[in-house]
Amino acid sequence: MQETEGYRPPTRRRKRWFYGWTIVIVLSVISFAGGVETNPVLGVFQGPMTDEFGWSRAIYTLPMSIGSFMGGLASLIVGPLMDRYGSRIIMTVAIALMGLTFVLMGAVQELWHHFALQILGRTVIASTFFMVIGVVIPKWFIVMRGRAGALANLGQRLGQIAFPVMVERILVTGSWRTAWVAMGVTVWASSLMPALLFLRRQPEDHGMLPDGVDIRDAGRGSGRRAPPVEVAFDRRMALRSAAFYLIAAAVSIQSFVTTSIHFHWYSYLTDVGVSSEAAVISLSLSPLISMPVSIAAGLAAERVPVQRLMAVSYYFMAASIALFLFTDNALLSYAFGLLFGTATGILFTVMNIIWADYFGRASIGGIRGMVSPVHMFSNSMGPLAAAWSHDLTGSYILVFTISAVLSAVGGTLILLARRPRLTDG
Repeated sequence: MQETEGYRPPTRRRKRWFYGWTIVIVLSVISFAGGVETNPVLGVFQGPMTDEFGWSRAIYTLPMSIGSFMGGLASLIVGPLMDRYGSRIIMTVAIALMGLTFVLMGAVQELWHHFALQILGRTVIASTFFMVIGVVIPKWFIVMRGRAGALANLGQRLGQIAFPVMVERILVTGSWRTAWVAMGVTVWASSLMPALLFLRRQPEDHGMLPDGVDIRDAGRGSGRRAPPVEVAFDRRMALRSAAFYLIAAAVSIQSFVTTSIHFHWYSYLTDVGVSSEAAVISLSLSPLISMPVSIAAGLAAERVPVQRLMAVSYYFMAASIALFLFTDNALLSYAFGLLFGTATGILFTVMNIIWADYFGRASIGGIRGMVSPVHMFSNSMGPLAAAWSHDLTGSYILVFTISAVLSAVGGTLILLARRPRLTDG
């Protein structure tokens, strides 16, 4: 059709790629790298290092526990800094330090070397890697927060599959020193540049609103999407809410349970006669099944109250640990890996969502930072308590039985955590 004079046909605005999905990809890469300093990987190193140096399992575990607690304290500062300045510089420095820690672990000769490096490594990961998805994703997504958080967490699942297998294979063909160095180089190569180049603070800094809503479209009353609305608690208001303490208690219980299981999973299975190959397969099955489960949980969290999903994951975890207590062969170890992976696939996804759903995104880093000291104290005590239990009794039965009971208690606490209202604060 020929244009008439003075007439301009309406232009259709091309839909832009929402940069939030770039953030999701980068965070997934970062969480993959963070998998090197997680308990399943550290647990695989436990056997060869304690054998070579004659350390007890408690001594091997102690610096990781100290570092985890120190990371929780550091989160009191790091969380508000992420809120105010974003995570780009913080995560770039954290990744550089993490890679250096692992490379230097390959040269450990004395116990104090191990303590210094692992305290540093766990402090870094607890104060940054463990928080970054739960702080950054809520700033970029509200309506699609569930799926975005689940996708960002996939990297850690891949790391938990790849790194224990990689370490175990290097141990078979080489040495634990080579394995440490390989982990450090992998951290640098995979995530240092993506973090530096692509992380951003929040969509408002770039002319957008959460979930890809354009600021120019907000409030126009047209057919375009309206910006999502959510509550906005600050730290003082959150502290006056009963839900804050119930969720904090449940999350701390989860941290104790999952870290004790993850750290000593490999050692427990090999102690009861399961082969090292089967033990590593069991470890790998858990994050493998958790990947599709976490995606399903993320989508479900956009429709089902996140509180219910989280409670289900706790009860399912309790049941899976009960099975673990009777595991003494490869088949049962695989079954446990699948069941525990299902529970953590739900839990680790919704745990990053519930804080923002209950308290909003404006002060999410600061609010999570307030929980982190207690959370990371529990994180630090899980592996250490399991190690002490083993050293004193010769088995993990007592601590794993306690873990199953605590999981059920955590699920009940979550069910009691009523969503707060702004008037409550």
